[in-house]
Amino acid sequence: MRKSELPPLMTIADTMAYLQCSRQHVYDLLKAGRIRTYKVGRRRYVDADSLAHLFW
Repeated sequence: MRKSELPPLMTIADTMAYLQCSRQHVYDLLKAGRIRTYKVGRRRYVDADSLAHLFW
């Protein structure tokens, strides 16, 4: 999946599938400040632009 095909906000599960990694790794990236997330109620969404910056 290319960045242009990504939705603007992704769930943690979508991010895990895109990066092919574990849930813990996604939360480690979040804690390290490498990806940006937003909370809506109890759900957390990952900003797709911040995923693109992981590979730049």
